[in-house]
Amino acid sequence: MTVRTTHSSTADVVARLGTVVGIPVVPYAPDGAVDLTRTGELADRLVGSGLGAITPNGNTGEFYALSPRERADVARTVTGVVGDRAVVVVGVGLDPATAKAEAAYAAELGAHAVMVHQPVLPYMSRAGWVEYTAAVASAVPRLAVLPYVSSPAIRGSDIAALVRRAPNVAGIKYSVPDPVAFAETVQDTDADLLWIAGLAESYAPSAWQAGARAFTSGLVNVVPEISFGLLDALRDDDTERAAALWRRIRRFEQLRARDRSADNVSVVKEAMHQLGLCDRSVRPPSTTLPDADQADVARILSAWNSEDWKEKP
Repeated sequence: MTVRTTHSSTADVVARLGTVVGIPVVPYAPDGAVDLTRTGELADRLVGSGLGAITPNGNTGEFYALSPRERADVARTVTGVVGDRAVVVVGVGLDPATAKAEAAYAAELGAHAVMVHQPVLPYMSRAGWVEYTAAVASAVPRLAVLPYVSSPAIRGSDIAALVRRAPNVAGIKYSVPDPVAFAETVQDTDADLLWIAGLAESYAPSAWQAGARAFTSGLVNVVPEISFGLLDALRDDDTERAAALWRRIRRFEQLRARDRSADNVSVVKEAMHQLGLCDRSVRPPSTTLPDADQADVARILSAWNSEDWKEKP
């Protein structure tokens, strides 16, 4: 394997990460295998649209439904296609040995950073979370590391302890659906970090007020202009435009969040299927949308298609 090296410092990577962090879907071929050719094409489409950061093997990429070989293939494909045109943040996780090995592989590929998924064990202590994440960070000391925090048990003091253990922890993807908890965690963390609103466009405005300067997005796979428009509105402190954009995407994001995000990926893939970008298929435990929801997605896309996202509402 050819190892591609980058010359970006952690500070440079963090500066570039203050943007929309797109989480690409993984398309499947008719036989159910990962379609790597289409994976590369979709990554190229996103970066070509102006996306500045991309996370292969994120949750919208069905991380937990992929085999180790498939995750490696996806990471290699996306990293190779994107290169240095955008910040590549490879998602890693599962057991400590796997997370460390996949982080090291991401570094060999030339990725700029890794995002460490929330541990999935049913029992997690706060100190154990620090230990787990620090161990992964130690495997890639030259990469920026972005822990994914989705448990309200993790507090600002825990994040500060992690940064003391692992100085390459450069930002936090915060995904607890509680704006107050987010604001408190930011205030209680004694560290200079990039805060990323990990619950995408729905929570981006409230998170921005608390100190976030980036947000993740699955929606960007569908109509990138929406996500970029919201980012511009937040950067410009244009609350009226941000609110208008939020209202326009509300139904789409409600469908994704319904039943504890049961259809998070399915809604995105359905929209992409209707746009001719990829098949709607997902892997268990996700399921494709029923006919009524497919029609709802079609109505949303029709409304969006009639609007010019480049113009202020």
